[in-house]
Amino acid sequence: MKIVITNNSIMYNRGSEAVIRGVAFICRFWHPEARIVISNGNYGEVLKDISDADVILPKYDASGTISYLLDEVRNADVVLVTGADNYDYGYDNTHMIHVNNEIFKNTKARTILYDCSLLPEHLMTSEFEDINRFSVITAREKRTANLFKEKFGMEKSYYYPDPAFVLPIEKCSLPYGFEFGNTIGINISNLIMGKRVGNSEEIVLANYRNVINYILRETTFNVLIIQHVMNNGFDLEAARKLYIGFEGETRVSIMESELLNSMQIKYIISKLRLLLTARTHASIAAYSTNVPTLVVGYSVKSIGIAEDIFGESEPYVINVRKLNDDLDLTKKFKYFLDNEQSIKKHLIKKMPVYKKKALDFGEVLDEC
Repeated sequence: MKIVITNNSIMYNRGSEAVIRGVAFICRFWHPEARIVISNGNYGEVLKDISDADVILPKYDASGTISYLLDEVRNADVVLVTGADNYDYGYDNTHMIHVNNEIFKNTKARTILYDCSLLPEHLMTSEFEDINRFSVITAREKRTANLFKEKFGMEKSYYYPDPAFVLPIEKCSLPYGFEFGNTIGINISNLIMGKRVGNSEEIVLANYRNVINYILRETTFNVLIIQHVMNNGFDLEAARKLYIGFEGETRVSIMESELLNSMQIKYIISKLRLLLTARTHASIAAYSTNVPTLVVGYSVKSIGIAEDIFGESEPYVINVRKLNDDLDLTKKFKYFLDNEQSIKKHLIKKMPVYKKKALDFGEVLDEC
């Protein structure tokens, strides 16, 4: 069996890397003999060390076309496109749909759109038509899965948790300022500081800074500010803005993680006491390693994943647009400090079953 895996997202980040690595791991687990080919955006070379792939190649050749990818899909048995939230937020999906057009014109393989999150109001005609062409579509949380079953039918719609839940960890040196068992991770994103899906920069930074000040004043924990999304420093700007004013504080440090891969960042997150995060895949790294996590949410994915794990999104996710007072986030964070052990116990009990469900995606491959 030949399986071609591609990511239609233009932006490279540790989340999309974790998805690609995770699904390659699942495919190899179910089909040890398969030939697995990965084609991943403009940054294919970053993933050259994926042990579960036979071939890693950039999607675009020197002329800017996707000839490398099309050469591989022509004789593939399965073409797997990671959907994630690429169809959400009202993005301009013209380029993504164009790439899918070229894939469909050049392959007779079974096609899978994998690991999606999508709000009903963002399922426009063009997105519906593009998604509906795939042989199989899967959602990473039940909210989207229910939408897909309603719109595309039970026979082609499936629910499997994000493959990053089964992503292995890779041990690495812990960053400067990290104290094992006594460090709280803080992740902030440019995305939550803007009109499209977020709140004002002023109120977001004020809420985050008040959480850090509370930790310094009321606890003995250290604080590690974690960059999770790359792409020429994307999100690093937000992290550095948050760090302003704490440069001289020995208990606060910033991790600029451009040189770390997703498995190494997952290892570091796994050693945290607690995590406060805006980025979904930082939360997945934490949930999957039993680290209690408060998510500053901005889309259906964070709410849906929390509901699937805990049965409800409250108090595990706070909508960034509901940050009205500068202390709103601190109030939520106090709950996590007070209930740390019960949340951790729940994760320890839930994760084996939840991870098995993610791994069960291989059942779809076996239908090929």
